[in-house]
Amino acid sequence: MIGSGTAFTELEKISKSLEVLQKKEKIVVQIGQCSHAVGAQDYIRSIVDNFSQTYEILEGGCDGACFAAPRATCPATSSTSDINESLWALRGIGSVPFIEFTESVDKFFADQFRITLNDVGQLSWNGLGDYIESGGFKGLASALNRLPQEVIDVVSDSGLRGRGGAYFPVGDKWRSTLSFSDHDSPTQVIINAEEGEPGIFKDRHLMEGMPYRVIEGALITAYAVSARDIYIYVNAEAELSYERLNYAVNNCIENGLVGNNILGTHIDLNVHLMRGAGGYVCGEESTLINTMEGKRREPRLRPPFPTEAGLHDLPTVINNVETICTLPFILREGFVALNTVGTADVSGTKIVSLSGSIDRSGVAEVQMGTSLRSIIESIGGTNIEGNISAVAVGGPSSGILPTGKLDLKVGPGFIDGKNVMIGAGGIIALGINAEPLRMTALLSQYNADESCGKCTPCREGTPRIYSLLREMEGLGDNVALSEKLKKLCITVNSASLCGLGQAAGNPALSYLEYFAEKRLHSGD
Repeated sequence: MIGSGTAFTELEKISKSLEVLQKKEKIVVQIGQCSHAVGAQDYIRSIVDNFSQTYEILEGGCDGACFAAPRATCPATSSTSDINESLWALRGIGSVPFIEFTESVDKFFADQFRITLNDVGQLSWNGLGDYIESGGFKGLASALNRLPQEVIDVVSDSGLRGRGGAYFPVGDKWRSTLSFSDHDSPTQVIINAEEGEPGIFKDRHLMEGMPYRVIEGALITAYAVSARDIYIYVNAEAELSYERLNYAVNNCIENGLVGNNILGTHIDLNVHLMRGAGGYVCGEESTLINTMEGKRREPRLRPPFPTEAGLHDLPTVINNVETICTLPFILREGFVALNTVGTADVSGTKIVSLSGSIDRSGVAEVQMGTSLRSIIESIGGTNIEGNISAVAVGGPSSGILPTGKLDLKVGPGFIDGKNVMIGAGGIIALGINAEPLRMTALLSQYNADESCGKCTPCREGTPRIYSLLREMEGLGDNVALSEKLKKLCITVNSASLCGLGQAAGNPALSYLEYFAEKRLHSGD
């Protein structure tokens, strides 16, 4: 039995209507943005040709072990079973023995704590019945059996903070929005799935591998803040994410999980998919709203904040994909299940995107408070000593850390107390021969290229930051040049209009903090 109450009863009916009799054992082929690039489509065709007579072949998303793609598993068997070895052999790439390959994958997951990414890659991305059978939509049913304010209280008690980079308490944001909402000003809900930062690809894994969880989290959000309409704003280039979300939304509509009277209640909740307007700045809340309204791709003056006057000047909740995908777990298992994970200050987990000079690249979910060193060495499988010169953390709005600072821990705010933040969770390892100044210049060039141009400090300041860094590359560091760059970065950060400009100086500031003096003294 799924649970008790009207919503649970209706969910049980949906689950039974989707049951398949005489089930075959399943093989799940992981196909996502990463595996497309290494022959996943040919791989699944080969599996169908060889195993479809005796197995049900399903298509799932990538479970995060991108380094091992393309990959397929038979979830009902052990990782070293004969069938899994046969699936591995069909890949036809690489020379690593099967046992070594399997051990590497197992080590990648061993130190993770998977809540939001749970079952991604183990279930088909499109199987609504499988999702419900694994506990899907129980969180929504539990929410619908409570008053909206009670749902907000549960989320607040869990300690959940936003996972888009700012880490604002989710319950506080919801309450703030409701304080401005009334009959004439209904609350709107936007799910920010823009994710345009280089080196960050966690939300795409969720949308591609578990779109029903995205929808369930969005529905819980809308119910809690008494909204009727949900807008999921998907990056313009995230074709696979959009395609799978669109399928899942339509399937939910057909089965009474989205639309009028969801799960047998009198609650109406509609989900609308929208494509991003292109550009890094679209991830900024007010810019995102402007593009949805057909206006220029640039931020608004704040206040008022979106919670007061957002989409069409209505009170608007904007949450990130990773954030809302944690909600089903909280409502299903209770707030204690989350606030006992992580640290005393910040509960829960964080998804990080691992790339660069690292043996096991991909997407991993770790407890808050996990050190960068542990992530790179235990999960990424790369010894820092002798292999890595520095690590770029958090994308172009953050900075670069030397290897001596990698005991810093995942959490909100500036983890070094200065200029480097985890942000959305990008971790890019630089090889031992990579020059931190070159990476700093690349991040600053990206910020300059992506500036919308609305405010003078960002429009004029970011290209100048980049040019000064190039000057350092060509002429070498000197005290006067470093001081000039530092003053410029502080000015741009202090005077820019939106959060992107206000962090555009961070890469250069982190370089000056941790690397410039060493380079100056080395005579480079």
